[in-house]
Amino acid sequence: MRKNILTPYFILAAFILFTIAHHGYAFFGHYGFDDLHYARLANSFLQGEVDYKDHYSYRFAILIPTALAYALFGVNDFASALSPLLCTFLILYLVFVALRQHSNFTLAIGLGLSACSNWLLYYSDKLMPDIYVALAVMLSVFIVDRYKYQSDQSQPQRYALGLVTALGFGWLAKETIVLTLPMLLVWMLVDVIQRRHLKFWGYTIIYGVLFLGAYFTLIWALTGNFLERLDAIASNSYLNACSYDQQSTQVLLKRLYYDFFALTSKEGILFSFVFIGAYLFRKEGLRLFRQADSLSFYASSALLLFLASNFMSISLKAYVPMCLDPRHYLFLIPVAAVPAARIIGEFVEEKKYGLQILVGLTLAALFLYSINGQLFEKPYMPGLIVVAGFYYLPSKAPVFKLLFTLLFLSVLLISPIQQMQYARKVQYPAQRAITYQQFIDKNEPCYIITDPVQQRLGAYYSGFSPNRKDQFLRFEQVDFDSLDGRKQYLYLNWHTQYLSGLNNADLPDYVRNLDTLTNPAIYQNKALNLAIYELKVKPKAYQVGATLLQSLNDFAGSMAYWEQSAGSVEHRGKRAYRFNEFSATFNYPLDSLDKTQAAGIRIVAKALLNVPSATQSKLVISIENPEGAYFWQALDVVKFIKVYDNWWPVNYEVELAKTALKPNSRLKVYLWNEDKKEGWVDDFEVRVMELH
Repeated sequence: MRKNILTPYFILAAFILFTIAHHGYAFFGHYGFDDLHYARLANSFLQGEVDYKDHYSYRFAILIPTALAYALFGVNDFASALSPLLCTFLILYLVFVALRQHSNFTLAIGLGLSACSNWLLYYSDKLMPDIYVALAVMLSVFIVDRYKYQSDQSQPQRYALGLVTALGFGWLAKETIVLTLPMLLVWMLVDVIQRRHLKFWGYTIIYGVLFLGAYFTLIWALTGNFLERLDAIASNSYLNACSYDQQSTQVLLKRLYYDFFALTSKEGILFSFVFIGAYLFRKEGLRLFRQADSLSFYASSALLLFLASNFMSISLKAYVPMCLDPRHYLFLIPVAAVPAARIIGEFVEEKKYGLQILVGLTLAALFLYSINGQLFEKPYMPGLIVVAGFYYLPSKAPVFKLLFTLLFLSVLLISPIQQMQYARKVQYPAQRAITYQQFIDKNEPCYIITDPVQQRLGAYYSGFSPNRKDQFLRFEQVDFDSLDGRKQYLYLNWHTQYLSGLNNADLPDYVRNLDTLTNPAIYQNKALNLAIYELKVKPKAYQVGATLLQSLNDFAGSMAYWEQSAGSVEHRGKRAYRFNEFSATFNYPLDSLDKTQAAGIRIVAKALLNVPSATQSKLVISIENPEGAYFWQALDVVKFIKVYDNWWPVNYEVELAKTALKPNSRLKVYLWNEDKKEGWVDDFEVRVMELH
C-alpha cells in the first residue's frame, strides 16, 4: 500500500512534462511531404474544400482536430503539434491507469517504456496519423481489459460501444488499424471457446456493423460512391519498395523472417517484447493465451499485434506485409509496455523471471550486434548490465529498488538523447526563423527558388495563402523566361535538400555552377549550411546542338571503348552484364571529339538496372587526364529503384563548359556498387552533345 496516494500522479505528470520539454527543446520539424500534405488538407478542410479523390482526405481523425487547431491558433507549428501531443498524453494516461494499482516502480517503468521510446517520443508532436492509431489500439486493449478484469461485467453494451468507438477512431485515422483484426478474432475465439463474455461480443458485432453502415453511408452522401475511400486508396497507390507482391520471393521472405525483426531490434521497439518473452518462456507460459488475467491478456495482445504487424497482409488482392518504417508500428509500444512493466515490477519486487530476462536481453544484444555492430547505442546491453547487477545483488532494500528504477529509466533515455542531439544540430527553429525573417514577414514581390521540402515549408509558413506577393518555387518548376519582373532568390538549405532526397549532383546546373559574384549572397549561415542568393543575372541556359558521340552497349558482344571484365549473363529475360563492385566501364578519349564550335558539352548516361535488394550503387561520370580525375560526379541510383528484382531506367546528365576540359582527357562512365552486392545492367548508353 502506497504511503502517498499522490505519488502516481506526480510520476505521470513528470513524464507528460518530459514530453512537453522534448517538444520545446528538440522539435525536429517536418519531413515536408506527408505531414505538410495533412496540414494543407486540414487548412482546406477549414475552408470547406475537400478533395475526395485523395485518400488522405478520409483521415478525419487527424484532419478535423488539426483544422480546429488552425481555426483557433492559425497555421503554425504549435497548432500542428497540439493534437498529436494530446494523443500522446492520452496514451500515457491509459498506461498510467492500467498500472496505477501496482507499485510506483512498476508505474514509472511502464510510463518510461512508453514515453522514452524513441519513435513514440519522436512522433509525439508530428502531424502524422500513426500516433492516432497508437491511441486507438491502446484504447481498444484498455477497454476490453477494463471490462474483462476490472469491472463487474454488468454493462457489456457500454464497453462494446467503447471498443467499436476506439476502433472507429483508428479507422478514421489510418487504414493500418486493420492489423488489430487477428487480435480481435483471437479475443473473441478464446471467449467463445470458454463460453464467457458472449453478450459483450454480440454487442460488439452489432455496434461494429452499425458503425460500418453509418460510415459507408456517409461516404456515399459525400461522394456518391459507398467505396470511394477504397477506390481512392487504389488510385493513389504506386509501385514502391514495399510492393512485395511485385518482387522476388527472396525479398518477401527476407522481409518476413529477418527485416522486420532487424527493424524492431534496431529501433528499440523489440525491447518490451524481450520481457514479455521472458514471461512466455516459463513453465506453462503458453497458457497466457487463455487470457485468464489482466497480465496474460495484455501480454498475449501485444504478441498478437507483433505477429500481425509482421505477417498480416494489408492488401486483399495480394500478400503484401506492412512497409518497414518504425512509425507504422508505434501502436506496439504502449500495449507492450504495460505487461513488460508488470513483469519487470515482479522482477524488482520478487526477482521473478530473472534468468529468462537475462537470456532474452543477451540474445537481443547479440542479434543487434550481428546487424550493425552496436552494443551500447540501444537499451539491450545496458539493460542487461542493470538487470544482472540487480539480480545478483543479495539485498532487496527499497533503496536498491529505487536505484534500479532510476538506472533502468536512464537506459531507456539512450536513444531519445541521441535523437535530441541530432535535432539540436539540425536547429529547425533557427531555420524556421530565417525563413520568416527573410521572406514570410516581408512578403515582398519575389520568387524564392528552392528544393521541394523548403518550397512546401514556405507555403505552410504562409498559411497556404493564395494572395501572397512572394511565391516559393521548386527547382524543377522554374522557367526563367516565363518569370515576371519580381526579384528572384535562390534559397539553398542542406537540411531540406536532404529531406527532399537531393544531393549536390541532383541540383540543376544553374545551382551547382552559380556565379556568386554576379548573384551575391544576401544571407549565409555556415553552421546550418544555409544560404540565400539574389539572382540578379539570369542564369545562362545552353542550347543543345549536335550529338558528338553515342554508344549503346546491349552486352550482346564486345564493343569499342567498353571495358568489360566479365561476360554477360541471361537475367530476367535480358542479356545483361552482371557486376558486384564495378560494372562495365565506358572509356573514351575526349580529344577525339569535334567540339571546336561548342561552348560546352552535355554528357548523358542511361542504363537499365536490376538489383535484388537494397543497394548503394552509384552512376559515375568521371573525366581524367594523366594527372588524375579532375571531374567526378556520382548519382545514387536508389531513387530510381521502385521495387527490387525488376528492371528500372536510370539516367544522369551533367554539363561542362569547354574551358573546364583539359587536354589528354578521357571520359569514364560506370556503375559503382559500394557494398559490392550483385546487380545487373543492360542497355548502357553514353551520349555526348555539344552546347551553344
